[in-house]
Amino acid sequence: MAKSSVEQGTIVFRKWDENTGLTETIKEFATLEDLFRLCLEARDPLLVDRVQIRGTDASGESRKLTLVFQSITISEGKV
Repeated sequence: MAKSSVEQGTIVFRKWDENTGLTETIKEFATLEDLFRLCLEARDPLLVDRVQIRGTDASGESRKLTLVFQSITISEGKV
């Protein structure tokens, strides 16, 4: 039986701007280390929205795993 394998990953960053609205920036990664680096390099106002990993399972079927994140802003004095 074949092993499952990762073929490609993407990380989607979102940014909100009053003038342009909600925009997404997509970056690809090939390794877990690449994903880690991209997350650590992200600076405000970019927020990690989702991570998608594409590959094949042990049966050779294509699979896509999507991890979705939520973020909120809490203004000081309103906690």
